[in-house]
Amino acid sequence: MKYPLLLTLCILSACHALPRDPAGTSQRIAERKIFTVAPVEAGLTRDPGVRALIALLEQRTNARAVWKVGSGETLLQQLDEGQLDLALGRFRKDSPWKMDVAFGPPLRSTGSGDDPIELKAAMRNGENRWIMTVESASRTVAQKALRP
Repeated sequence: MKYPLLLTLCILSACHALPRDPAGTSQRIAERKIFTVAPVEAGLTRDPGVRALIALLEQRTNARAVWKVGSGETLLQQLDEGQLDLALGRFRKDSPWKMDVAFGPPLRSTGSGDDPIELKAAMRNGENRWIMTVESASRTVAQKALRP
C-alpha cells in the first residue's frame, strides 16, 4: 500500500463519532445543557445511589438534570419514544422492558440471588454514546457504594 499513513488518518477520523446516538441524545444534551430523568417509583429521588448517579452525570455531561414525574409503564414508554432521557427504578433481570430499553448496570441489588431486584437506570435503545456515559457513571457509583 502506498499511503498507509493517509489510510490510518482516515480510519481514525471516522472513529471519532463512535459510538453513535442515531437520535442524537448526547448531542442534544451537550447543546441544551439539560437531560430529562424520572423515577419509576416514588421516593427514588431521595435514594443516595440515585442522587450520586445524577450528580455524576451532571458533572460528566456539563448538563443539568430536569426531573419529570409519571408512572412506571408510562415513563418507560416515553423513554422508548425518546421523550425522556433516563428512567431510574428497581427492575428484575427478566423485565418485559429489556427488549425495548437499555438497562445500565445495577447501582445495587436486593432480594434473592436467583431473582434479584436491581436499582438501575434505563435508557433509550440504540443511543450508544449516551448509554456508555450512563453505564460508566453507574459502575463508578456502584463501586463507591461497595467501599467501606
